[in-house]
Amino acid sequence: MKTTKYRKRCFDQIEGVIAENKVLTAEVDRLRLEAEREAAEKVAQEERLVDLTRRLADKDREKKSKSNFRIVVVNYVVAFL
Repeated sequence: MKTTKYRKRCFDQIEGVIAENKVLTAEVDRLRLEAEREAAEKVAQEERLVDLTRRLADKDREKKSKSNFRIVVVNYVVAFL
């Protein structure tokens, strides 16, 4: 009789461990997916930042180019007078 009770208690403990393992596995899977989503979002943000930085540099170059052109034209007009 003691052996039967002992076996039942052991099997109950094993079932509890298995159930807890399933819950923990589900939590790990959820956290892994969340981490993957966050990593993908971070990559997308970095790509947008690189694009914005490039566009800003292009606009800055264009602005300086126009400014230099105006200076050359003004110098030319002044020299001509």
